[in-house]
Amino acid sequence: MLAGIVRGLMTATSVILVAILFTGRVWSFLNPLFLGLLVLNCAVFAGLGVIVGLNVKSLESVGLFNNFLIVPMSFLGGTFFDPATLPPLLKGIVYLLPLTYTTVGLRAAAYNPLSEFPWYSFPILLVVAIALAYVGAYQFSHQQD
Repeated sequence: MLAGIVRGLMTATSVILVAILFTGRVWSFLNPLFLGLLVLNCAVFAGLGVIVGLNVKSLESVGLFNNFLIVPMSFLGGTFFDPATLPPLLKGIVYLLPLTYTTVGLRAAAYNPLSEFPWYSFPILLVVAIALAYVGAYQFSHQQD
């Protein structure tokens, strides 16, 4: 899981460098809130990766998890829209996804004043990351050949 977090941080660093080059805004991305949420997001997805890796039977099955889990979460997780503008039923569904808390928090950390930061993002992502790490560790310890 730690290797997944490091890999995610390396990818995020390259994206942040491109964002800095095109926006010229260095310090909006380099603040503790932004970086903390980034690490938690990497931990959540590394935990998902461990669980998927332990449950797939073949390399081709990994693509199914990507198609049915990661891609829909990318589009429904508030990446391209503000989840607060959705109707209540859809908002409830979107806020079940951990990526929603990451995108809302990262946007606020980069562009909003500190008073508008969604502090609930940290504990939710931390709980999800710990739960996924626990499930992954449990499955790993009970794995049979």
